[in-house]
Amino acid sequence: MYLNNSKLTSAKIINGLIIAICGVPAVINVLLLILMTTADDPVFTPVVRLVFIAFFIISLALQIGIIIWRAIFLNSLTRCVLYNSILEEDHDGIIAYSEMASMTGFTEARVVKDLMSFSKRNYMVNITVGRSAVRVDLLSDENEFQVVACPSCGAHVNIRKNGGGRCVHCGTFMRLKGEDQNV
Repeated sequence: MYLNNSKLTSAKIINGLIIAICGVPAVINVLLLILMTTADDPVFTPVVRLVFIAFFIISLALQIGIIIWRAIFLNSLTRCVLYNSILEEDHDGIIAYSEMASMTGFTEARVVKDLMSFSKRNYMVNITVGRSAVRVDLLSDENEFQVVACPSCGAHVNIRKNGGGRCVHCGTFMRLKGEDQNV
């Protein structure tokens, strides 16, 4: 697993808090609109109404900005999980950017930018983005592989310790788990 789950969880919590905080101006906006449209009170002078309208427009723009930011953030997390699944199924520790680009449908430049960003922000760990921008070198605490028998077809498959992989014969996904590294 190359995802830093604690970092991703904290990012999701912060995202949720921002969305919750954004809900406060939304409630105030609704109340202000109801008050302004139903009340014929002399307190609502043109200046007061103008202040309410300005607050409404500013908070609406803020909410739209946060919605756009959230969509970009969730798209980024989706790409991070996609790259993780590709990295987990690798058998030799090196994946060329062109290969990752063809698997994901993204350009090589997008793959390089994403991997560098996820590594820098510590969303993905135990990966090294090659300086030549040609490959991704995969590292793990135990860089050794173990040969296991596929539980579905019995074929022998190389799987990185503390990782997972897909059987090249039948496509079954396996993950090594436990102290004795059983499938």
